[in-house]
Amino acid sequence: MTDSTDNTNKQGPLGSTSFESNCESSYKTSCKNTSISDGSCMSTQVSSETNAEPEVKTKRSKHINLSRMRKTFSVKPLALGVASVMLSACGAEREEAKIYTSIDDCKQDYPDALEKCEAAYKTAADEALRTSPRFNSEYDCEYEFGPNQCRNVNTNGGSFFMPFMAGYMVSSLLSPNRYYSQPLYTSSSYNSPFRSRWITADGHVFDGDIRKRNYRVSKDQLKPKPTVNRTMKRGGFGSSVRAKSSWGSSSRKGGWGG
Repeated sequence: MTDSTDNTNKQGPLGSTSFESNCESSYKTSCKNTSISDGSCMSTQVSSETNAEPEVKTKRSKHINLSRMRKTFSVKPLALGVASVMLSACGAEREEAKIYTSIDDCKQDYPDALEKCEAAYKTAADEALRTSPRFNSEYDCEYEFGPNQCRNVNTNGGSFFMPFMAGYMVSSLLSPNRYYSQPLYTSSSYNSPFRSRWITADGHVFDGDIRKRNYRVSKDQLKPKPTVNRTMKRGGFGSSVRAKSSWGSSSRKGGWGG
């Protein structure tokens, strides 16, 4: 009996050591390949964690690069360039200008400047002959500007059709230095992108319809337009106007045929 008791007492510690060793090993391998119950293994795990040094928990945000997550609003070089252009355009000097459809309209505003009103009309008419879009046939011209809106012109360079001048824009008429006057056109054609609107010889379309007469325009819009020496195909003028409008440009170097 004594020997049996002693053997039991001796095996107890060995059994306990073996249990802890096996459980620790089984915990590391997710309690696989062991005969020890899950409850025992879990209790040993808790005991082991209790005796271990406390783990210092850190916030997950500490390891996040917040600077990468923030939205950046830095202005790119291209944006700076566009902003500069827009600012310069907004700050560009503008001129008061008015559209007249006859000499009498001008005389009503300037009853004491009859000669200047007549001179401004003549200047615009001469510019129209030099800068107006030209077409080979009356049909091609009327396709762009509408029925009965074109006339035949014969010059030393040949014959062509051009639209009638529907109005003329005048600026600084009473200036002691010089005034500006340029021809304007409009269209009654349903094929035209500038139907019932004012348009210059080089394709700049003014805002509003033909009832609007007072504008503030940049000096570039008052500069003389390029001379036109070639005729255009049917629809060519309108296509150019659409292309210019899509790019948002109001001025362009070169002429429709020159």
